[in-house]
Amino acid sequence: MFWIACLLTVPICAAATAQNAEALPNSRLMSNILSYVAEDSSACDNYFQHACGKYSMRHIDDPFTEITQMLDHKVNEHLVQLMDELQQRSQSSGFNESSVEAKALRFYRTCLEGPQSTRKMVHYLRLTSPGEGITWPQFKPRGVPWPKANFKWMKALGHLYRYGFTNVLVNVLVLESFENKNHLLLYLSMPSFKEDSQRLGNFLNTLAILHSMGVPKKSVLPLARKIRRLEAAVKVLTEGYDDDNSETWTLRQWEYKTGYAWQDFAESIVGHSLSHQYVVQAQHAKYFTVLKRLMDSTDPEVVANYIMARFVLYLMEDSMDSSEPIDCAKDVRRTMHLATNLLYEERFLDPATLQNYTQEVTEVFNQLRRQFLLQIGKNRLGLTSEEKRMVATKVQHVVLNIGNMPRGRDHRSFVSQHYEDLVFPLADFDYAREHLTLLEFRTRKKVVQLDQGALSPEEFFYMADPNSAMSSSPYYLIRQNVIVVPHGFLQEPLFAADSHDIFKYSLLGFVLAHELMHSVDTTGLQFDRHGNLLENDQQISSSPRFEAGVQCLNRNTTEFLNERIADIAGLDLAYSTYFQNNSQRSQTDFTTITPQQIFFLNLAQFFCGNVDPMNFVEHDNDQMRLQQMLNGFAPFHQAFGCPAMGNQPEKCQLW
Repeated sequence: MFWIACLLTVPICAAATAQNAEALPNSRLMSNILSYVAEDSSACDNYFQHACGKYSMRHIDDPFTEITQMLDHKVNEHLVQLMDELQQRSQSSGFNESSVEAKALRFYRTCLEGPQSTRKMVHYLRLTSPGEGITWPQFKPRGVPWPKANFKWMKALGHLYRYGFTNVLVNVLVLESFENKNHLLLYLSMPSFKEDSQRLGNFLNTLAILHSMGVPKKSVLPLARKIRRLEAAVKVLTEGYDDDNSETWTLRQWEYKTGYAWQDFAESIVGHSLSHQYVVQAQHAKYFTVLKRLMDSTDPEVVANYIMARFVLYLMEDSMDSSEPIDCAKDVRRTMHLATNLLYEERFLDPATLQNYTQEVTEVFNQLRRQFLLQIGKNRLGLTSEEKRMVATKVQHVVLNIGNMPRGRDHRSFVSQHYEDLVFPLADFDYAREHLTLLEFRTRKKVVQLDQGALSPEEFFYMADPNSAMSSSPYYLIRQNVIVVPHGFLQEPLFAADSHDIFKYSLLGFVLAHELMHSVDTTGLQFDRHGNLLENDQQISSSPRFEAGVQCLNRNTTEFLNERIADIAGLDLAYSTYFQNNSQRSQTDFTTITPQQIFFLNLAQFFCGNVDPMNFVEHDNDQMRLQQMLNGFAPFHQAFGCPAMGNQPEKCQLW
């Protein structure tokens, strides 16, 4: 008879309903947190085990290993649903075949339905070449020698750059000038071999690559040895000449300094003729001088096969070797990032919801920023007035971009204009052909900025690399002074707009604080709020107190010092922002667990997972990160009643 009572007491029932609705997300989030907690493990002895001990068992059958992968999986499932809906709509007479939807659907269907033969590397290589009028060595007519004299390795690399292929023998990037972020330049340097994807794999993998390229069986073994020797020799050169700074040069100056025909190379990249006075950013002249002797003494056919093998590795890294719907959704996401952003936003975030989410996230970020400005004002580092003003100004001008969309444009018209010159043939489904089309399109959009300049702040969006395009994790762009928050990040259990603030600040707030701290880490401090390189006399990172703080943070040595700075300073900022500014809202009536414990338990959700510690990229493993953040952090020890911190290391601080 509850409904009858409600008729008699409408205001009371309405209030009760509102309270119940508010309690629902809090209860869901709290239940999720507690489902990971291993009650028989001490929070003081091993907090990762305590907060995350049951994670693996709970998600043993799931296709993800941690929270951001969970969010990505949800986004990809939504995109599969969206593509199915678009497929149904495409059967109607009113479907616009030139729309963003049609182009995204076309590549999705090619991924699903393209014959397996169109995914083979031999097919890719038949669609490309090392230059005009020359084929790859394995495709020469039988009995006819490959025309070595016609092969020029620099022309081949310039030719293949149209597909975004670089970092082989020479690395080419389109980057903002250090002195003026709005002026983009070609950046030329020696290659890097740091990542696995930047070099040939082991010997068996090299053999497999050569087989996939269509190299005759009798040639595979000796050729594998030769191209591996060539790569090893190049790698040795890079280790011996990493000592000069990047400078701006005219093409004529750079040609004179290194002995290469850089003008032809640069023209093949930009797609039009250039003056000898065209300016590039370049370094490692000694490397290129010695490389020339190595290349002149190496069989051109070996060089061609090495370039081809690395090109194949690049293509494999940039595509999905699967035609399953969820993998094809990932493929569309990585190759048509701006399109999937728009379609996801329009389908799954109605304007009112998106506005609500944006307001909630912006409010949390603004509170974090205010708190950090107060910390800067206290001047723990003993900065000069000019230095303090510079840091505060930069922090005040950090832009939050939710969804990686331009702020000053209608999203639909902007994205439609972006893709208007992307054309897929309406004939057969050929995966390699359309993948190469998208690679060429993506590269062209970057190169055209050399003539047009950087996007204005109102039109800015990040032309995401493939890994960023498929990720829902926020990231800080140092030259733009922008924090990008992908739409996929704004999902439970990481974010619930109608949840208690304790959940927002302890997880979303920590992640935003972490990214904000990258604006003032050892690299961020080298650039002003406009993204331009600061003068040498403003190197705050070399001040005694900053250096002492960095040394403290690195007492347990890490390769990823800036990430540790962002973790530890971000935690301190998120905690102080919430508990110093939200005293009236810090009470929780949906659980008996204290707000302080909720904060740290929810924080741990970002690090819970069952990822192999060896598989972390550009970060320490999650267990180490969580431990380093909480070592010596007094609020944590107080929250869980841990013993006095006499045996705990000193708490490191920067800001």
